[in-house]
Amino acid sequence: MRAALAEGWEVEVWTSPRGVPGPATECLVHPRLRIHRLADPVIRWQERLQSHPRLLRGWVYLTSGLMFPDACAGWVRKVLRALAEAAPADRTLAFVLPASLLLTGGAGGGADRTWVFDYQEPVSPQQMRMRRRSPLQRLWRGRLARLERGTLHRAGRVLFTAESNRRAYVELGLVPAPRTAHVPYFYDATFFDQPAPPPHGGFEIVYFGTFDWRGARSPGTFLRAFAEFLRRHPEARSVSRFRFHGQWPSPCEEQVRALGLADVVVRGPVWDHDRYLEEVRRSPVLLLVVSPLHDLYMPSKIVDYLGARRPVLALVPPGSEMHGVLQRAGHDRNCCDPFDVPGTLAALERLWADYRAGSLRAPAGDTRFWSSDVQLPIYLRHVQAAPEEPPSG
Repeated sequence: MRAALAEGWEVEVWTSPRGVPGPATECLVHPRLRIHRLADPVIRWQERLQSHPRLLRGWVYLTSGLMFPDACAGWVRKVLRALAEAAPADRTLAFVLPASLLLTGGAGGGADRTWVFDYQEPVSPQQMRMRRRSPLQRLWRGRLARLERGTLHRAGRVLFTAESNRRAYVELGLVPAPRTAHVPYFYDATFFDQPAPPPHGGFEIVYFGTFDWRGARSPGTFLRAFAEFLRRHPEARSVSRFRFHGQWPSPCEEQVRALGLADVVVRGPVWDHDRYLEEVRRSPVLLLVVSPLHDLYMPSKIVDYLGARRPVLALVPPGSEMHGVLQRAGHDRNCCDPFDVPGTLAALERLWADYRAGSLRAPAGDTRFWSSDVQLPIYLRHVQAAPEEPPSG
């Protein structure tokens, strides 16, 4: 939004009031910006149940399993009715999160060549790979693919943060290749190019985000390697910590106790975005975990990690696109397979040696490619040129 406003655009944003107590705490105020926050009962109950994890999980399973394409369908239809009464826009940028935004390409949806869809995650390709729990959602999978294909064939541009995701959409015929582009996530250069504050003291590994108890995005590989590291290097225990901010599955507590890590694992709060960015810059070592089941995603925090210029311990599938990103940025020294405990242990020992030598810092790789200075002008050009057919090649 800030970049579009800086270019002189008039910007209207249609979103939900989730996480914003009132107009006085709006995230951005500008004379050429209007933010419309439309409430929805399904989203409102999700927010109310945040302090009751079991009830929240049941509510999410129920609404996501019974509503098509997902639990935000009611909210999207409300936005579409509001857009039908509003003045037409020169460009409309839709973030396909949630999948219900695909309803904009259905009957009366309004999507046309002036629309740009920003795909940060896959929809139909991921559902074809992973079996949905809801029988209804499994029955509707073909219907969703038809809706997605129809919507994206009407759009002017479809931008993908992961090249593997773009290829999957083109190969499945969900979008015409000439209208697609790969623009990776990028970090905010105005924030990360400022002088960095000193990192927190000690040998601390920090993770921001969510874990799954099963699969390759579980903390199991790291926790087992961390426990073995402390067994081999008892002198490290007094200065070592694993700090976690995000969703922590309850079985992880049992594993932490069984591995004897209760005194070195710290569960921190979930920060707002500004505090999260500050903490990323001050974390001695940043932990990244990418599941092989999510190889069509580009985790947004990977570019924040690169922008922070801190050491990264990365559990990523070898040969994956995200492994390639880390290699290009010079961060491949401490990349490990998500299931490789010995490899993760070896990476911890390398980082510990750097810490003891006073040289625990990021490699001297070039991360400017993932900077807003480079990628944001490209992104805005695609949005601006959306109705035009891009040149072949």
